Amino acid sequence: MFLNTLKKSSILFFTLLFGNTCYAQNNEPLIKISDLDSLHNQFYGQASEEAYFVHNKLLRQSKKLSYDQGILSAYKSLMWYYGVNSKPNIDSVLHYADLFETKVITKSIKADTLLIKALELPQYYFNKGQILANGFGLTEQGLESYFKIYPLISEDDTKMFITYNVSIAEIYYHKFQYDKALEVLTPLLKDTVNTGSFTKMLLLKNISANYVQKEMPEKSYPLHKELLNLAIKDNDIPAIWWSKNRLANDYFKLGDIQKAIDSALAVRKYCLENKDYQLIFNNTAYLSTFYHAAGNLDKAITYRKEASKLAHGSEYKKDSYDRLAEYYTENKQYLKAVDIYQKKDALVDSLRSNEKKALSNYIDSNIKLLKEKQKSQQMLFDMELLEIKNKKQELYYLTISAILASIILLLGSILLFRKYKKGEKIIEVLMSNEKKLLEEKIILRENELEASAIALSQRIETLTLIKNELNEIKKPVIPKLEAAKQKVNDLIKSASDVSIITKRIESEYPTMSAKLLNKYPNLSDTQIRYCLLTKMNLSIKETATILNVTPDTVKVARSRLKKKLNIPTEVSIKMFLDQLSKE
Repeated sequence: MFLNTLKKSSILFFTLLFGNTCYAQNNEPLIKISDLDSLHNQFYGQASEEAYFVHNKLLRQSKKLSYDQGILSAYKSLMWYYGVNSKPNIDSVLHYADLFETKVITKSIKADTLLIKALELPQYYFNKGQILANGFGLTEQGLESYFKIYPLISEDDTKMFITYNVSIAEIYYHKFQYDKALEVLTPLLKDTVNTGSFTKMLLLKNISANYVQKEMPEKSYPLHKELLNLAIKDNDIPAIWWSKNRLANDYFKLGDIQKAIDSALAVRKYCLENKDYQLIFNNTAYLSTFYHAAGNLDKAITYRKEASKLAHGSEYKKDSYDRLAEYYTENKQYLKAVDIYQKKDALVDSLRSNEKKALSNYIDSNIKLLKEKQKSQQMLFDMELLEIKNKKQELYYLTISAILASIILLLGSILLFRKYKKGEKIIEVLMSNEKKLLEEKIILRENELEASAIALSQRIETLTLIKNELNEIKKPVIPKLEAAKQKVNDLIKSASDVSIITKRIESEYPTMSAKLLNKYPNLSDTQIRYCLLTKMNLSIKETATILNVTPDTVKVARSRLKKKLNIPTEVSIKMFLDQLSKE
């Protein structure tokens, strides 16, 4: 009886608590959009409980405000939280990743430029790839996410391009494909001139790590020296001791065991004094290896035991167990060696089980998401069918209305067309008559101009004859005769004034000079005059008389003009100019 009462009370308590929570959420005051963005930036990348509550609150508020950027930012932040907190959850990671990507697809890159830029899509896919590959051991799925970054990297973003390639190389590193990793990373060293020291150090660390695994100290040593110099330059204390720790391993690989031990002990002293627990594992593992090589098994075992306790990742712990069991065996402590091997086997079994579970969870989550998408698509399909049925009815009525309207328009169009045709025939007759009149007028004006030019030529010729006859009278010198000669010369000059003749011709053919110069800009003023006189159908003799030159000069000028205008031999200059005036 008491238990039943307690059970009912508990149910009532939790129901009231849940109801109060929902009521509080529904009635919480709205936050300004600028404050939402500020809170998101403040808590983004954090894995604390406070960050979890803040991002859920931001999601609720953004949905109320229909603020897409806030909704998408919350999805992105919650995916990161579930991937890196103390209890990672693959289902939640994939759930929020799918919500984010599904909503982003609905956005246009051109129309929503500011939103797409604010979401930092390359960084999102980079974070997702890290969570899947490094957090859950799903390297192939992580690689798939990384590949989505490449099309989004701008040409001038060297930092993101290097980060992208480093991420790809890390996948190869975890798959023990060190040559492929180096193939991706090594060419990037050429593009680090304008990058910051952080990006360059990231690149150098990853390249050196692959050389370390390939046991090529002659390659890793200069890279670690360069990293040390960069760290000293930036006064980056943790990076300085990280580089020194790596150099200690290089000394060991290069054969200087004592220098390796001394360097590693100096690093260990720094780590213990400054509580740098991130570096202490590698340092302790190195010291164990160095003392083992130096023949000091007791110290090798001591440091290896410490390293196995400090190891965070399963692979590091497994390697520490392997080495420790090997040292116990060498030291003839067989029972301890067996105990360590048993721990290692249990770890491997757990590791394989976790990998299978992670992959199974990944597949199950994807199946769930696909089913949810199918349901959503089915609902959309049903709604579309209903809309199509409604539209069909509307379309039926619209079609009948359109047919009736079309018949009315067609009848009206036929009547208008008939009227238009009648009017068009009348216009054609009028235009034909007008064209004939214009052509006759042009021919008449051309004939008048030609006649004027011929008359001018004859007048100049007559005056020239008079001038020659007067010049034959040399004695006696008669003043009036000399004055008459001068007047004749003046008359010949005024009649031969080419500029006046050219103006008269250009008034008849106003665009001829412009067309010639536009098409043949190298023509001289004299050649333009020859063209205009030829267009008037003047003979060689008449042209020579007007220009006050010999007929041979006109012949040579016309021949050169024909070559300059690229006129075929079978076409005359007059025919060419007539055709040009019609264009």
